[in-house]
Amino acid sequence: MGARFFFYLKLFIGCMAKKISKIALLKLVNPPPNLVALQLSSRVFFGTFLTLSLLVTGLLYGAAFRVSHMAIVSPVAINPHAKLERNVRKVVDGYPIEKMIPYIAGHKKITAAFLVGIAKKESNWGKRIPRSEDGADCFNYWGYKGAGSRGVAMGHGCFGSPEEAIEVVGNRIDALVDEYKFTTPEELIVWKCGWNCDGHSPQSVKKWISDVKFYFNKVNRT
Repeated sequence: MGARFFFYLKLFIGCMAKKISKIALLKLVNPPPNLVALQLSSRVFFGTFLTLSLLVTGLLYGAAFRVSHMAIVSPVAINPHAKLERNVRKVVDGYPIEKMIPYIAGHKKITAAFLVGIAKKESNWGKRIPRSEDGADCFNYWGYKGAGSRGVAMGHGCFGSPEEAIEVVGNRIDALVDEYKFTTPEELIVWKCGWNCDGHSPQSVKKWISDVKFYFNKVNRT
């Protein structure tokens, strides 16, 4: 009895092993649809990922190549005095003082306005000027009597360049504006009279103020 039982058990196990082997083989040959779908999905995902990786790598490489070959453009310098230069040029265009415009515009607007207004009154913007012994322009368009780098000519300072003239005269006007708070042609009459106008006729004082104010306002109010 015991021998038969073990014989049939062995036979049963052998048959089940063959069936399991056949089922495993069938699964390999004809895998279930969900397994096929999973395998296909994995392959599609991998292919898409690989394609995108190659695309991104190509784009990054192209961008890096373009950046490495880009010309470095220096920033354009902005002239902070451009507006004032334009306004002064509109007023004095065509006169000798025109060559001094960049230096005039380097001062604050009220000083630039006085430089323009006084120069119009004192020299007609450079058409009536003191000259050195050799006839050269002293660049003194404001009746300034202090000595310049070339000394004094015809009782007025003789400057070595337009830049020097604007620096010296402009700084003097700056001092009158900043220290004495002279901000109108009426107050800056000291340029003509000094600290006392008793030696000048009321008419000449009034005319100086009127003429300077007309061109002073053209620059200071723009």
